[in-house]
Amino acid sequence: MTSSVNIKAIIMYKTKNQERVTRQEYLSKKNIILKQTILLIFVLFSCSQAYSAKADTLDRKDTVKEKIWALEEAYFSNLYKANYEKVIALVDDEFLGWPGGLPQPIGREESVRFMKQLIPKPTSCTIRIERSGIRVLGVVAMTQYTLYVNCSDTAGVSKTQSSRINHTWVKEGGQWKLLGGMSYDK
Repeated sequence: MTSSVNIKAIIMYKTKNQERVTRQEYLSKKNIILKQTILLIFVLFSCSQAYSAKADTLDRKDTVKEKIWALEEAYFSNLYKANYEKVIALVDDEFLGWPGGLPQPIGREESVRFMKQLIPKPTSCTIRIERSGIRVLGVVAMTQYTLYVNCSDTAGVSKTQSSRINHTWVKEGGQWKLLGGMSYDK
């Protein structure tokens, strides 16, 4: 009587630790390592994309902030040159402001009259803005700073005046416009 014995050949593999394992165990460990490597690559890629997106957002926000500061400079530079059209071009139709010397807030049209009384003709005054803070939230930005205006009188004597300014800007139709402001003369 002959018995047939089904003998499976077991091929042994050595791992790094010199363990002897079957082919199936070896491939199973190899698959786990491969899956962990793929997962690690995915996590690292996702993190780098998130970091890149955040950096892009911060760069855009910094660019917006610098644009707002440039508009602040343009507003006062044009005001002291008595270029009212360029100043008004920066101001929103719904503007509400409260200059330090006035007893109450004024609208856009009253603001034009106020500017023309304050600076009736171009001056040689120089301005300097000392930035104190800016916040940008979507389509709204708020600036706070001290404005220094240096003017010479008819005798050539230089005099510097300073005011604390708070401006609120809104973005409409792709353009930033001055919606409101308040000043306090020091």
